[in-house]
Amino acid sequence: LPHMDPVHRVSIVSRGLAMGFTLIPPKKDRYTETQSHLVETITSLLGGRAAEEMVFDEFTAGAASDIDKATRIARRMVVDFGMSNLGPVYLGPQIETTEYGRTWFQPSEISPEMQAKVDKEIKRIVEESYKQASVILKKNKKKLDLVAKKLLDQETIDEGEFEKLMGKKKKVRT
Repeated sequence: LPHMDPVHRVSIVSRGLAMGFTLIPPKKDRYTETQSHLVETITSLLGGRAAEEMVFDEFTAGAASDIDKATRIARRMVVDFGMSNLGPVYLGPQIETTEYGRTWFQPSEISPEMQAKVDKEIKRIVEESYKQASVILKKNKKKLDLVAKKLLDQETIDEGEFEKLMGKKKKVRT
């Protein structure tokens, strides 16, 4: 994905509740997020689920954390950032601080009809990203198999080894 940072490490070693992980830390400090980067992050998070479907024709609970993160990002895009077909509208709770330092919180007050639209937009973003992840994996099935074999051999792949298996990433103008 053109706007994603490079993969730093991939591991199938179980840690805590994670059965494995892909670590993609930001290459440089990010002061704001773009819509394209957020969508690509969702796509990246859904890659494991898409790979399960493609390789095993079955789902596991292993992608639960990634699905949760992807859905939370999509929700923030729609509700907080105005990055959806609903337009630049903030739909979250109202938080205000008075001149005397008192803070008040008013829960989000949107109609059931608007909530249904919000839910539909979140679902659309996640589903489109999942489809994109599936397309990328199908196109790169041989590379997926190489990474899987390498992980079975040594359990962890660092950035340099990952880049050798995948090839250099094409640069994108920003």
